[in-house]
Amino acid sequence: MNKVYIYSTSSADNNYTIRNDNGVSLAKITIAGKANVIDRVTFITKEGALTVLDQDKYDKIKDHYYFKKDIENGFLSVEQKNVEVEKVVKSMTKKDKSAQKQKEDLSHLSAKVVE
Repeated sequence: MNKVYIYSTSSADNNYTIRNDNGVSLAKITIAGKANVIDRVTFITKEGALTVLDQDKYDKIKDHYYFKKDIENGFLSVEQKNVEVEKVVKSMTKKDKSAQKQKEDLSHLSAKVVE
């Protein structure tokens, strides 16, 4: 079965619930996030995350309103082949509003950043 690669620069995992015409939940598909969030064990901050879906699951999610909005806003990218996450996220929106603040995010403040 074909695989679809979803790259994300969202700071949190996103759950997309697939519903029928009556509003009954048929499936929940989670796209990994945690970009721009420090890992508590390794202290590494990833620029992006990768979720691999089989073609069946992708067919269910591809027309989801919020999934399409996340693609339009540059937080998700859909690829047919596996590429290094760092290469794909370079052309995407760098971070969402919930990303952890970095030193450069605070440079406009009059207070000094202590390292």
